[in-house]
Amino acid sequence: MYEMLSQDHAKQAQILRKVYEDAVSFLEQRPSRTVAPFYQEQTLRHLPQQGLGAEAARKLFSEDYLPWIPASSGGRYFGYVIGGVTPAALAGDWYTSLYDQNAFGHPGTVDRQIEAETIQLVRDLLDLPKDFFGVFVSGATTSAMTAMVCARQWAAAQTGHSASEEGLYGLERPDVASGLTHGANYKALSMAGIGRKVHALPLLPGREAVDPAALEAYLADRDPQKPLIYIANMGTASSGDHDDLNAIAELKKKYNFWLHVDGAFGGMMACSPKYAGLFNGLAEADSITMDTHKWLNVPYDGAVILCRHPDLQYQSFTNALSASGAVPNQASHYHMTPEGSRRLRALPVWFTLLAYGKEGYADLCERNVSLCEYYGQKVEASPYFRLLNQVRGNVVCFTLNLPEDRIAQSDIQEILDKLQAEGVTYSNMGSFYGKPALRVCLTNWMTEPADVDAAFASMENCSKAVFDRIRP
Repeated sequence: MYEMLSQDHAKQAQILRKVYEDAVSFLEQRPSRTVAPFYQEQTLRHLPQQGLGAEAARKLFSEDYLPWIPASSGGRYFGYVIGGVTPAALAGDWYTSLYDQNAFGHPGTVDRQIEAETIQLVRDLLDLPKDFFGVFVSGATTSAMTAMVCARQWAAAQTGHSASEEGLYGLERPDVASGLTHGANYKALSMAGIGRKVHALPLLPGREAVDPAALEAYLADRDPQKPLIYIANMGTASSGDHDDLNAIAELKKKYNFWLHVDGAFGGMMACSPKYAGLFNGLAEADSITMDTHKWLNVPYDGAVILCRHPDLQYQSFTNALSASGAVPNQASHYHMTPEGSRRLRALPVWFTLLAYGKEGYADLCERNVSLCEYYGQKVEASPYFRLLNQVRGNVVCFTLNLPEDRIAQSDIQEILDKLQAEGVTYSNMGSFYGKPALRVCLTNWMTEPADVDAAFASMENCSKAVFDRIRP
């Protein structure tokens, strides 16, 4: 055995104790860390001829990189849609790395039981029927791609073909429509071979939700023999808006189309008794995707794809030479996903859902939405800002309280750069009806009113000079 590897093997317990000490130190310091420090890229180092050993590598990381690690798992990181990490989820993720299982999902293996049981917990969380088959994948793009491949298989079957057996080149392209879909779905459609073209339907006035009347008019006017994939949104990126899933579910009873629900951002709202009634139509979907590293507050990376057509999923992803029928009993999970080698992403989800239950996650969801509403109230009370959309979920979308034509993208970016440099909080740019916007997203289990107060004060402070410079 190589000498340095042998030495590390002998002191592995000591190495892990140092990692534990580093973890405790990071968690203790996280509330006071600069939330998203700027990092100036350095010259790339080359591979050493002789290894340094784990302790020297750890020391090098601590000196060169640790000071610039963002506190993105903390309670004041409001950029993108990034959840924190619950204590139970972190424990589950450590165990996942420790046991290092390739989650093939073979019959008779414990990883298969863990994943199947965790999917059951997710169905319980969202009040979904058992006929939704589920597996875990890496994130929104992969889960959306899995859903679109299944939809592609369904569309081909509508005309007596199999996309997985015949390929796409001789098949007519299905229609794809949506109100306002996330970029991950364009990427997914491209990877699935369907293509990025999506028919954009009219939105409700001043919102990012599809107009159900416009959707019905579109469905009534199109050729019913041509397959249609409709992508519904359960939380838009810029303002957290959501489509009327109940109305769309009613239309699905009348018209034949594949209903995919993108719940990557806002799917968790279905677990709350306060909001669940808005999303009863979720149960009528053909496929649903939801990230686990967002509102479930599980470490990166992870997402769940739920599909009520496991036969189509098997036909699309099996390793077999040919597959045109039903999914075999006890099919291994790697026959149902793009990945053959699979991290046991179910385990941290299993830990956190069992640790906190449906009540705990409903409370997390409701607290985050309430804090978004609180932030929105601060926006409305400020002379510097105005809301662009009513707060309906875990995102607040707003801009400077100035005429629209005076606000340039560079002005918004200047505010965000100042905000990042101040270090109290972090936010990223949004776009609302094609105009640059400020946005904050609250999906962290630790965020409290004091965090919102501090973050908003920093946002207001960093906006004043820009506001004064460009106002009439």
